[in-house]
Amino acid sequence: MIKKFLILIDFLIISFFAAGLPGPAQAETDGKLSQVKVAVLYENITDGVSLERSPAATIKLLRETRADMIFRGFWKWEPIVESPEDIPDELFEFTQSKGLTRRQAVERVRQTGHYYRSLASWIAAIKKEMPDIIFCVAIPAQQLCRVELNPMTGKVYTAEETWAMALDPQRWDLTRKGKPVTKEQFQARVSGMKPGKNGAEYDRRKASAYFPDITNADFRELLLSWAKKQIDCGADAVWIDMLYAQAKLIARATGDSGHPAIKEALAAAAKIVDGIHKYGESKGKYIYVGSWGQSKGEFGADNNFGGLDFVTFAPSKEEIRNNGLDKEKWQGRISDVRSIHGNIPVFSFIDWSNNDSQTVTFSQELNSREQAQVLKTFDASFSQLGINFIYPLYGGYMGNLATKLSFGKSRVYDSLAPEFQTYETIKELARIKAQK
Repeated sequence: MIKKFLILIDFLIISFFAAGLPGPAQAETDGKLSQVKVAVLYENITDGVSLERSPAATIKLLRETRADMIFRGFWKWEPIVESPEDIPDELFEFTQSKGLTRRQAVERVRQTGHYYRSLASWIAAIKKEMPDIIFCVAIPAQQLCRVELNPMTGKVYTAEETWAMALDPQRWDLTRKGKPVTKEQFQARVSGMKPGKNGAEYDRRKASAYFPDITNADFRELLLSWAKKQIDCGADAVWIDMLYAQAKLIARATGDSGHPAIKEALAAAAKIVDGIHKYGESKGKYIYVGSWGQSKGEFGADNNFGGLDFVTFAPSKEEIRNNGLDKEKWQGRISDVRSIHGNIPVFSFIDWSNNDSQTVTFSQELNSREQAQVLKTFDASFSQLGINFIYPLYGGYMGNLATKLSFGKSRVYDSLAPEFQTYETIKELARIKAQK
């Protein structure tokens, strides 16, 4: 149910409602990040527990692919606990534990490996053998579960508290087809529920998640807690999904790139980036912060996107099918990045969401040979553009309609699976790239 939320948000934010100033260059602080040659996607590193892939076996893959950076090595989407035994009572039912005893729920968390103590253990094992590797984690700026957890304080946020953090279009008098849009209507749309008249059919108590208001200080504190906890577990970089989604929404809703609400949203995003940087400094290390790259034309010339250290983009489904990039489009993207953020590293990876994504196209529509060829084409083409293509070593939800499953059972893409067999291609491309 929650997984459906991601693709709906991306689509509905664009359809629901009928150039920034250069940010500070990060040359003095990007350090190892600018030296990254080989980046691999591995989401989640702790899946090794359920895969029966040990830390030693995972490290072997990282060494063989000469990885300098693990991208999205851990992804906070639903509430994550410190350890299987630490599931708060308030989260027990919400985390889809109906029908399970507490003992069974604890064992299920243990079997997934998706908890913070496990993450810390995995990062420590990797860092012991590969101390210079950059471990990048991920948090969502567009997802606020109905019941949430601050892993730094242990506070559980109730549905009333999270609803107070949810975006209300009426705060800025936003309209659709000339009519005011209620909070319920908007939240219904992004959750996939029927909004009804004035949102009357929407029951927030049945929604799994809300779209948050990034300008809400309580939400920013909660979002930062997710980043801080992963930093405490050993993360070196934090990637924030859809950090500028709210600013985009307002720009498209109002048609006014200079709308005060855009400035509020961008200023809030900058506070989050700054907050992560400051927390890293308090721990004696520089934490790299990244998000999706933006189009300069969507925002006014006097806006500032803050001090991101890197940005990411994703090739389209059509580019995957055609085994080729739209170079004019990508050159425009690079130009926007440079004018907005300065000379920071740019990465690209094959993204996913639900049943209709780039990873679905890549894994389900292409055979192993075609997948390998796409990887080769993208690696060469992105390199020519000055973009570092992230190799899909492990990770990427292939949708609940997938018929080709990793090892015949998993809906997560795995380059080592016999159904795909792209690992050797990745390893060879990485060898060439590492030697340049």
